[in-house]
Amino acid sequence: MMKRLLFAFSLLATVVGMSAQEAYNEAIRMAKAVADDTSRSLEERKMATFKKDALYYLGSQSYKLTPDSSASMLDHQALALFQFINLYQGSLAMAPKKDRANIINLFKSVSLAHPRFHDQNKEYVLAYITNAGYLTKFSLDTDWVAAYNDIKKRIQGK
Repeated sequence: MMKRLLFAFSLLATVVGMSAQEAYNEAIRMAKAVADDTSRSLEERKMATFKKDALYYLGSQSYKLTPDSSASMLDHQALALFQFINLYQGSLAMAPKKDRANIINLFKSVSLAHPRFHDQNKEYVLAYITNAGYLTKFSLDTDWVAAYNDIKKRIQGK
């Protein structure tokens, strides 16, 4: 199911003539739909809630700090966020139970290593890291394109 969603989102992001921010807005719509769907597992809904919160944070900070930033930047960040999370979920699913903590820590450290806005409100941007109820131990203040490229290199290097 996640592969189909990623594929659909990737197609949306590359469609010629797509209006500015349409992919970003579609990413929010998709994340919100899963987060609000009580027929989904709690883990799926929590992952989707993280995606939604990260996208809202990205949009809010982008407009606040760099109002002239391009809408395509939001589209690229949204796509990279989905790719990062999907790679994370796939890595967790394929890993032996004994390696799960290492995978969580690797993805967390990559997220922390690539801040986008250098937000000083650490309590807010690190809320998913400090909350024991979430598997998405990532900073909201992440440059998702850089983080995704970094994690791909690290995983391929193994």
